[in-house]
Amino acid sequence: MTSAPASEPADVSVSARTHTSPAQYEQASSHGKSQDHRRNLLLRLSGAFALIVVFALTFELTCRVEDWVMYRMPLASPYRSVEDLIIRDADGMHGRPNAQFQKWIMNNVGTRGPRASLLPVSGTVRIITVGASETFGLRESPGHEYPRQLEDSLNARLRNGACPARADLRVEVLNAAFAGMTLPTIQQDVRNRLVRLHPAVVVAYPSPASYLEAERPVAARPDSSPNAGVIGSRAMLHPRAIDRLRDQLKEMLPTAIKSWLRQRETDAARAGVAGPLFSTPPADRLSAFEVDVRQLISGIRAIGSAPVLVTHANAFVGRRTIDGDKLIAWEKFFPRTTGATLVAFDSLSRSVEFSVAAESGAVVVDATRRLASAPDSAFADYEHFADLGAALMASAIADGVLATEPLARICSRAQAHFGN
Repeated sequence: MTSAPASEPADVSVSARTHTSPAQYEQASSHGKSQDHRRNLLLRLSGAFALIVVFALTFELTCRVEDWVMYRMPLASPYRSVEDLIIRDADGMHGRPNAQFQKWIMNNVGTRGPRASLLPVSGTVRIITVGASETFGLRESPGHEYPRQLEDSLNARLRNGACPARADLRVEVLNAAFAGMTLPTIQQDVRNRLVRLHPAVVVAYPSPASYLEAERPVAARPDSSPNAGVIGSRAMLHPRAIDRLRDQLKEMLPTAIKSWLRQRETDAARAGVAGPLFSTPPADRLSAFEVDVRQLISGIRAIGSAPVLVTHANAFVGRRTIDGDKLIAWEKFFPRTTGATLVAFDSLSRSVEFSVAAESGAVVVDATRRLASAPDSAFADYEHFADLGAALMASAIADGVLATEPLARICSRAQAHFGN
């Protein structure tokens, strides 16, 4: 009888059964640990990325909620900056109706301020202010740009007896200015659009420095295309948090560092400028300014309105010492021009406005002189007003408005020039 084969010994190792050597086992174990390490690293990176996304979305939502709480700006607003509040259409360049970015709110007729009808309400004298960023208002508190304060000042004076013949008279001021608007563009807006708003008085505050650009100012090119000025719905996805963070970082920089960075930017821009710098006020540009002021006065009268010219004010005239940091900030926008030329050209433009006003019989308000004696705190930078400066502007311009023919006719009072 043949016996059964002996069974495998119980103590035979697993490696012997699978024919796996110790070195192979160690390699497999190491590979498993490496996979676990990569898996854990991936999980940690995914978690960190998720936290960053949650933080970014929370920060973005916080910025949007803050805009809504402070300015009632819609959470899904497509407007990303002040520049989005301007439109170029068949009329030219002007404010975008019913648009808002933070504190800057455009009404139904495309001017900054409360809603307005096309025709002035009975018993109301409509005044329109035109100009660039100084008139539009950049640095003031909401509702404190000088056109808004001008309306308050005029109505307060009317209530206090400035117009005894019409105690019920009210003044309405529409702010049709916008950053970057030059005299040719303003004249275009007066002729094509503002005429439909029937102003009794148009207050013009020119920005002479615009004549020191590489090219002299010209009117904006009208755009009659169907999609002119349309902002796509994707614009509402623009991250406000990035803009807010950038602005805050700029504010945190010391003034000396900001001036150094601005000077570097100006020097780089000057390196690419064709032709010499304006080291003295260019006579041809001053002549161009005079021509455009005359045409604006004529254009305002052509729509049946009375013009009021306002001389330009800056943070340097009348000061014992020049704030170098403010001058560097101003030069950055006009790299072809030295700071001294900017100040000198501004002063010469004042004489031009007085000359044009005298020849045309227009009222002129000397804001240059009025603000020259104001505290430094009247200016937020080189030419834009703080609340105090805007209040002083409003007070000076109110005198001039009350001297215009429409108000003088109603109130039986007339004067010549104010502030000079």
